[in-house]
Amino acid sequence: MSPTTTFALDLDAPRREVTHPHGIAVKLHGNQLIFPAELPADALEPILSDELDLVGLFGDVLQSSDGDSVGTNEVLVALFKRPSLPRKFLAAVKETYAVLMDAEYDEEGKLLDGQFKDFLESKPSVPDYVRLTMGLTRLYGVELGKLFSSADSSESDSPTSKPTSPTTTTDSTHEVPGFVPDNPDSSASDD
Repeated sequence: MSPTTTFALDLDAPRREVTHPHGIAVKLHGNQLIFPAELPADALEPILSDELDLVGLFGDVLQSSDGDSVGTNEVLVALFKRPSLPRKFLAAVKETYAVLMDAEYDEEGKLLDGQFKDFLESKPSVPDYVRLTMGLTRLYGVELGKLFSSADSSESDSPTSKPTSPTTTTDSTHEVPGFVPDNPDSSASDD
Protein backbone atom coordinates (compact mmCIF):
# COMPACT_ATOMS: atom_id res chain seq x y z
CA MET A 1 0.00 0.00 0.00
CA SER A 2 1.29 3.45 -0.82
CA PRO A 3 1.90 5.97 1.99
CA THR A 4 -0.71 8.30 0.44
CA THR A 5 -3.59 5.82 0.71
CA THR A 6 -6.71 7.41 2.13
CA PHE A 7 -8.96 5.08 4.06
CA ALA A 8 -12.73 5.39 3.85
CA LEU A 9 -12.86 3.61 7.19
CA ASP A 10 -9.91 3.61 9.60
CA LEU A 11 -10.60 1.20 12.47
CA ASP A 12 -7.14 1.91 13.91
CA ALA A 13 -7.98 5.60 14.43
CA PRO A 14 -8.31 6.81 18.03
CA ARG A 15 -11.58 5.69 19.53
CA ARG A 16 -13.14 5.88 22.96
CA GLU A 17 -9.66 5.31 24.42
CA VAL A 18 -9.08 9.02 23.77
CA THR A 19 -11.82 10.08 26.18
CA HIS A 20 -11.36 7.10 28.53
CA PRO A 21 -7.68 6.14 28.14
CA HIS A 22 -7.64 4.04 31.31
CA GLY A 23 -11.11 2.54 30.85
CA ILE A 24 -14.50 3.65 32.11
CA ALA A 25 -14.39 4.17 35.87
CA VAL A 26 -17.58 3.37 37.79
CA LYS A 27 -18.19 3.78 41.52
CA LEU A 28 -20.51 1.22 43.12
CA HIS A 29 -20.93 0.58 46.85
CA GLY A 30 -17.61 2.29 47.57
CA ASN A 31 -15.73 0.17 45.02
CA GLN A 32 -14.12 1.55 41.89
CA LEU A 33 -14.72 -0.65 38.85
CA ILE A 34 -12.93 -0.19 35.56
CA PHE A 35 -14.70 -1.24 32.37
CA PRO A 36 -13.05 -1.42 28.95
CA ALA A 37 -13.14 1.80 26.94
CA GLU A 38 -14.72 -0.07 24.01
CA LEU A 39 -17.40 -2.76 24.33
CA PRO A 40 -15.80 -6.14 23.55
CA ALA A 41 -17.93 -8.11 21.08
CA ASP A 42 -17.67 -11.27 23.19
CA ALA A 43 -19.38 -9.45 26.08
CA LEU A 44 -22.63 -9.73 24.11
CA GLU A 45 -22.36 -13.49 23.55
CA PRO A 46 -24.08 -14.51 26.82
CA ILE A 47 -27.07 -12.23 26.11
CA LEU A 48 -27.37 -13.31 22.48
CA SER A 49 -26.85 -17.04 23.11
CA ASP A 50 -29.16 -19.60 21.50
CA GLU A 51 -29.73 -21.14 24.93
CA LEU A 52 -31.16 -17.87 26.29
CA ASP A 53 -33.05 -17.21 23.02
CA LEU A 54 -34.04 -13.61 23.72
CA VAL A 55 -34.47 -13.06 20.00
CA GLY A 56 -37.03 -15.89 19.96
CA LEU A 57 -38.80 -14.38 22.98
CA PHE A 58 -39.07 -10.98 21.32
CA GLY A 59 -40.22 -12.64 18.09
CA ASP A 60 -42.98 -14.51 19.96
CA VAL A 61 -44.07 -11.35 21.74
CA LEU A 62 -44.21 -9.34 18.53
CA GLN A 63 -45.97 -12.14 16.65
CA SER A 64 -48.63 -12.48 19.35
CA SER A 65 -49.35 -8.76 19.25
CA ASP A 66 -50.39 -8.90 15.56
CA GLY A 67 -48.74 -5.57 14.83
CA ASP A 68 -50.44 -3.80 17.71
CA SER A 69 -48.50 -2.34 20.58
CA VAL A 70 -47.08 -5.02 22.85
CA GLY A 71 -48.87 -5.36 26.15
CA THR A 72 -48.13 -7.04 29.44
CA ASN A 73 -50.28 -10.04 28.47
CA GLU A 74 -48.13 -10.87 25.42
CA VAL A 75 -44.93 -10.60 27.48
CA LEU A 76 -46.32 -12.79 30.27
CA VAL A 77 -47.54 -15.47 27.85
CA ALA A 78 -44.10 -15.58 26.18
CA LEU A 79 -42.36 -15.75 29.58
CA PHE A 80 -44.60 -18.57 30.85
CA LYS A 81 -43.56 -20.59 27.79
CA ARG A 82 -39.95 -20.19 29.05
CA PRO A 83 -40.07 -20.64 32.85
CA SER A 84 -36.27 -20.92 33.16
CA LEU A 85 -35.67 -17.66 31.26
CA PRO A 86 -35.38 -15.29 34.26
CA ARG A 87 -32.71 -17.48 35.88
CA LYS A 88 -30.86 -17.91 32.56
CA PHE A 89 -31.10 -14.18 31.90
CA LEU A 90 -29.59 -13.31 35.28
CA ALA A 91 -26.76 -15.81 34.65
CA ALA A 92 -26.16 -14.25 31.20
CA VAL A 93 -26.03 -10.74 32.69
CA LYS A 94 -23.51 -11.89 35.30
CA GLU A 95 -21.46 -13.63 32.60
CA THR A 96 -21.49 -10.44 30.53
CA TYR A 97 -20.15 -8.47 33.50
CA ALA A 98 -17.56 -11.19 34.11
CA VAL A 99 -16.29 -10.60 30.55
CA LEU A 100 -16.35 -6.82 30.98
CA MET A 101 -14.42 -7.02 34.27
CA ASP A 102 -11.92 -9.61 33.03
CA ALA A 103 -12.90 -12.25 35.59
CA GLU A 104 -10.39 -15.03 36.10
CA TYR A 105 -11.08 -18.53 37.41
CA ASP A 106 -8.80 -21.26 38.75
CA GLU A 107 -8.64 -24.81 37.33
CA GLU A 108 -11.67 -25.86 39.39
CA GLY A 109 -13.79 -22.94 38.17
CA LYS A 110 -13.50 -20.92 41.39
CA LEU A 111 -13.54 -17.16 40.87
CA LEU A 112 -10.17 -15.59 41.64
CA ASP A 113 -9.72 -12.27 43.44
CA GLY A 114 -10.28 -9.26 41.22
CA GLN A 115 -12.81 -6.56 40.51
CA PHE A 116 -15.53 -8.98 39.37
CA LYS A 117 -15.29 -10.84 42.68
CA ASP A 118 -15.40 -7.49 44.53
CA PHE A 119 -18.43 -6.54 42.43
CA LEU A 120 -20.31 -9.74 43.32
CA GLU A 121 -19.35 -9.46 46.99
CA SER A 122 -20.88 -5.96 47.09
CA LYS A 123 -24.20 -7.74 46.36
CA PRO A 124 -25.44 -5.45 43.57
CA SER A 125 -29.19 -4.99 43.56
CA VAL A 126 -31.44 -5.27 40.51
CA PRO A 127 -31.58 -1.44 40.29
CA ASP A 128 -27.74 -1.40 40.46
CA TYR A 129 -27.61 -3.75 37.46
CA VAL A 130 -30.19 -1.66 35.60
CA ARG A 131 -28.42 1.68 36.25
CA LEU A 132 -25.02 0.20 35.43
CA THR A 133 -26.28 -1.42 32.24
CA MET A 134 -28.12 1.72 31.11
CA GLY A 135 -25.12 3.95 31.83
CA LEU A 136 -22.65 1.66 30.07
CA THR A 137 -25.03 1.12 27.16
CA ARG A 138 -25.20 4.86 26.69
CA LEU A 139 -21.41 5.28 26.95
CA TYR A 140 -20.75 2.40 24.56
CA GLY A 141 -23.35 3.71 22.12
CA VAL A 142 -25.15 0.38 21.88
CA GLU A 143 -28.92 0.28 21.45
CA LEU A 144 -30.00 -3.08 22.87
CA GLY A 145 -33.43 -2.85 21.23
CA LYS A 146 -31.79 -2.80 17.80
CA LEU A 147 -29.80 -5.91 18.65
CA PHE A 148 -32.99 -7.87 19.28
CA SER A 149 -35.26 -6.46 16.58
CA SER A 150 -35.82 -8.48 13.47
CA ALA A 151 -34.18 -7.20 10.32
CA ASP A 152 -37.46 -6.33 8.65
CA SER A 153 -39.35 -4.96 11.67
CA SER A 154 -38.43 -1.34 11.00
CA GLU A 155 -37.89 -1.51 7.29
CA SER A 156 -40.47 -0.38 4.81
CA ASP A 157 -40.99 -1.64 1.28
CA SER A 158 -42.56 1.69 0.39
CA PRO A 159 -40.52 3.75 -2.08
CA THR A 160 -41.92 6.94 -0.53
CA SER A 161 -40.82 6.07 3.00
CA LYS A 162 -38.62 8.81 4.46
CA PRO A 163 -37.06 9.36 7.85
CA THR A 164 -39.08 11.67 10.06
CA SER A 165 -36.03 13.70 10.98
CA PRO A 166 -32.53 13.98 9.56
CA THR A 167 -31.08 14.24 13.05
CA THR A 168 -31.29 12.08 16.12
CA THR A 169 -32.83 13.07 19.43
CA THR A 170 -30.11 11.52 21.58
CA ASP A 171 -29.33 14.83 23.29
CA SER A 172 -32.93 15.35 24.33
CA THR A 173 -33.35 12.00 26.07
CA HIS A 174 -33.48 11.82 29.84
CA GLU A 175 -30.29 11.09 31.69
CA VAL A 176 -29.81 7.75 33.42
CA PRO A 177 -29.71 8.19 37.24
CA GLY A 178 -26.10 8.05 38.36
CA PHE A 179 -24.84 8.53 34.79
CA VAL A 180 -22.02 11.02 34.32
CA PRO A 181 -21.72 12.36 30.77
CA ASP A 182 -18.39 12.22 28.91
CA ASN A 183 -17.96 15.97 29.31
CA PRO A 184 -19.65 17.17 32.51
CA ASP A 185 -18.58 20.77 31.77
CA SER A 186 -20.67 20.84 28.60
CA SER A 187 -23.89 21.16 30.57
CA ALA A 188 -22.57 23.53 33.23
CA SER A 189 -23.89 27.07 33.14
CA ASP A 190 -21.67 30.14 33.18
CA ASP A 191 -23.38 31.77 36.15
